[in-house]
Amino acid sequence: MSESQTPPAAEKLPSSVYLVGSLTQFAQGLYTPFLSAYVYDMGANLAEMGVFRSVGNISPTVLQPAWGAMSDRVGHTKAFVAFGTLTGLFVVYLFLWAATPLDMIVLYTIQSILLSVQIPTWLSLVGALIHPSRRGTELGRLGMATNVALLLATLVSGLIMVSPSLIPYLRSLWGGLGSVMFPTVEAWREAYYLPFYLTVMTGIAAAVLSLMIREKPRNNNGKRVFPPVLKLLTRPGDFRKFCFTATFFSFSMSMAWPFFIIVQVEWLNNTLLEIAVASAISTAMTVAFTVPLGKLSDRVGRVPLIFIGRFLLFFVPLLYLVAVDTSMIYLSNAIAGAATAASVNGNTAYIYDVAPETERGSHVAVYNTFTGVVFLFGSLISGLVGQALVPYFGNHDAVFIMLAVSTVLRFIASFVYLNLREPRAYPSDIWTECRALVHRRRHDSDAV
Repeated sequence: MSESQTPPAAEKLPSSVYLVGSLTQFAQGLYTPFLSAYVYDMGANLAEMGVFRSVGNISPTVLQPAWGAMSDRVGHTKAFVAFGTLTGLFVVYLFLWAATPLDMIVLYTIQSILLSVQIPTWLSLVGALIHPSRRGTELGRLGMATNVALLLATLVSGLIMVSPSLIPYLRSLWGGLGSVMFPTVEAWREAYYLPFYLTVMTGIAAAVLSLMIREKPRNNNGKRVFPPVLKLLTRPGDFRKFCFTATFFSFSMSMAWPFFIIVQVEWLNNTLLEIAVASAISTAMTVAFTVPLGKLSDRVGRVPLIFIGRFLLFFVPLLYLVAVDTSMIYLSNAIAGAATAASVNGNTAYIYDVAPETERGSHVAVYNTFTGVVFLFGSLISGLVGQALVPYFGNHDAVFIMLAVSTVLRFIASFVYLNLREPRAYPSDIWTECRALVHRRRHDSDAV
């Protein structure tokens, strides 16, 4: 059977994949948008915020090639998915007992390593279930479903956190068990009880259900080796150029990450619900633009979309550092969501374009690992430098300076992407598509 002939069984992903993917993302949405606020409320300084973001960037990516290759060697991909999901999300329960920022840094590192088991093996499991002729369509539908689950979870979690009477009510309702499950602590910490508990319960459900997904029969012929990390980065070609092009921007982008929560919590006094809404806006924009921008990249090429996505991201720290109210944070996150849809789609598609068909998974894993290392140094160095500036300029101005530096470097670094080479020709270009869109709108308005 040729690739153009799609077998009936491969037309759609099974509903179990949508269910497991949505549950996993729902669990992520319950806690991830609030982790930086949780650590900052513990009293973390700028250096500790930088370290925290750094371990969250490097730990999930550095072991992805190894986990992916290991699952390829031994089989039973869904067992790896279940293990990574269960253990990684269970660690969220332990976050409740972290007493200091250092405790959270250690636990976050452990959790990120465990979740790195789930990431490549889940992609491998899903990818094997999709016929090549429907890969884009099915991944787009799955991404839409899981991001909607992420968005809903973030809003639900934010609403729970701003209901101060909820925990005392549950504590009294459950009597002696309530005082064990919800021990009396600082009010800010009690707000995280339910979202963290719900994360663990949802993670357990996702892990169990993942074992019920029917895997595609494996081809056990041929030798399986670990992804050639060093080989891919030392071999001249478009992929290596793409990785090193991403270095400057990835460093510049991650410099700002430790400071966003400080602007929201300290400068603007945002509530946890407002933080949730900001995160939800970003996710909603990503959902809205993922499919149309993916289709656009098929017509005009990957590089224009990557450049546009990266260029727009310089507005994000700029709006944070000049923010006078929360509406500017919402605008910043909306831009970030749209930019993410453009650049992430373009990045993945570009890697698939330049990688041999049998090595695409390895190329994606190596790119994620490489940029994860760069993110590590960007957040770590910016946090340390920001903390070093505090004695001279104060906490507020130190944050302002680091956001300004990230803004300037993001702007400059985005233009480096214009040096990338498209590996093949495309039927249109970005200017033609823009003119066609404008003319179509004028025609529609004349018809009205």
